[in-house]
Amino acid sequence: MLHSVTRSPFQSQSLAQCLQFICPGDEILLLEDAVIVALSENIYFDLIKNIGVKIYLLEADIIARGLQGKCNKYFHVVDYKGFVLLTEQHAQHMKWA
Repeated sequence: MLHSVTRSPFQSQSLAQCLQFICPGDEILLLEDAVIVALSENIYFDLIKNIGVKIYLLEADIIARGLQGKCNKYFHVVDYKGFVLLTEQHAQHMKWA
């Protein structure tokens, strides 16, 4: 399953709720304000990096927030084409907002 999270964990519980339902083989796509998790200097980074699934960031949202070059290399950055490919690879998709 692909889980997409759009809200900052500092403003919403959507990321925390998402992490409660992660299963092996799932993947997470962080969009919009959720990309802030990729900054190494926050409490959510350690929580999410140890979850054991691949985590992607949408490049356009990183750029829009001025975070290019500041995101931890643990995360996989995808463009819109990569976003579409992720949705095609997963029969199920859950949006956490």
